[in-house]
Amino acid sequence: MEGLYESPADHRPPRNQVSYQLVATPRGSGPWARLVLTIVPPAVALAAALWHGAFLIDDAYITFRYAGNLAAGHGLVFNHGEAVLGTSTPLLALLLGLFELGGVNSPFAARVLGLVGVMLVVLVMQRLALPILGPLGAAAAGVCLALHPGLAFAANSGMETAMSMAAVYGTLLAALGRRRYALAGLGGGAAFLLRPDGFLVVLVTLALALVRDRQRSRRLLVTTVIVVLPWLIYAAVSYGAVLPNSIPVKQFIHPDRPLRILMGTLQHLTYGPAMKVLFGLAVVGLVSAVVRKAEVLWIALWILLYVAGLSAACIAPIFPWYVTPLAPGLVLFAGYGVASVTMLWGVRRRSSPAHGSVTVAPVLVVLLLTAGLCVRDASTWRAVHEEGLGRVGAYLQLGDLLRERCAPGDVLLVGEVGALAYALPEQFIVDSSGINSPEAYEARKE
Repeated sequence: MEGLYESPADHRPPRNQVSYQLVATPRGSGPWARLVLTIVPPAVALAAALWHGAFLIDDAYITFRYAGNLAAGHGLVFNHGEAVLGTSTPLLALLLGLFELGGVNSPFAARVLGLVGVMLVVLVMQRLALPILGPLGAAAAGVCLALHPGLAFAANSGMETAMSMAAVYGTLLAALGRRRYALAGLGGGAAFLLRPDGFLVVLVTLALALVRDRQRSRRLLVTTVIVVLPWLIYAAVSYGAVLPNSIPVKQFIHPDRPLRILMGTLQHLTYGPAMKVLFGLAVVGLVSAVVRKAEVLWIALWILLYVAGLSAACIAPIFPWYVTPLAPGLVLFAGYGVASVTMLWGVRRRSSPAHGSVTVAPVLVVLLLTAGLCVRDASTWRAVHEEGLGRVGAYLQLGDLLRERCAPGDVLLVGEVGALAYALPEQFIVDSSGINSPEAYEARKE
């Protein structure tokens, strides 16, 4: 496979590996220019996320309650004295618990981590795109991703999506780039602890390491085990299971067929004109990568496994944030597709890549896609989530009223459980869905 992720500083490709760049670096791009091009996209991501404003969804407050109980000394539980794993992101719950111990409340800390996460994923995607598009093209792709409305939502939702994306794509970069398998193992372990589907990136990077260098692949496996094993032991002993209770419960209360979920995922990926163009260019990039047997195909493998995992889970509906982790990969493959087409055009016209003639077209196209995504979709996303934001606020206000009238230990049956349960930390909350209350789940099955 083509060594697309060996940086110029490596001077020469590894033995039996071809160093090949689709787009040549334009002349005159000094270190200061590269620094500016590197900094601008994550800064745009931060500005876009702040412009969208905070939107902490109800599901995030479930993890906030776990973090609060952990900081208060009750353990990683939803209710005092009841060991149930209802959060799908134990690492985020642990981090938020540490913030709580330091006097920083979970909603604020979660948003800070989300903002950091989106900036990191933009930086990582830029680094993945650099050998394909060159510095200017990679920066343009970074801006495209930074202005994606799904990324802004991930930053502000209070959930683990942004950090999970950073861990997944960072793991792929570590394994594909300079073959830092120990670092890839740490990233893969963190991805698994942030979301159960993070296990997929561990499989992909382990397969990559085995294909490239079987001996060094042990580093990846060892570091992954070091990160994950303590949690697996703790979860098995404390909860009697290593996977969150939310998975079987959601499969029971929101079942759907795999094919319908697959079609729903595709609809989310092509929901507007700009996204349709982006998706089409990504398909072109995938075909080009297959023809060239490029290393970027390992990222395509992760995308394939992720979509297959969504479909196989048989859980509906497909929320937009389920599909957001695919956005960096789509932008990367769209850039690859544009670069491949313009390179072919340049060859036919006998233009010289050394003068950067192949670089201009990808930059312009990606910037146009960026403008389309920003102008058309940003206001749409904000309008769609206004209702949910108001509902969460109402639950928090209701929780404040109930807290004044309830004694610690009082039992309350709650439907939409996140924000209301977070506002009642001393009360025993029965989650009617069964995600955090096994007795409710068993009652629903009967």
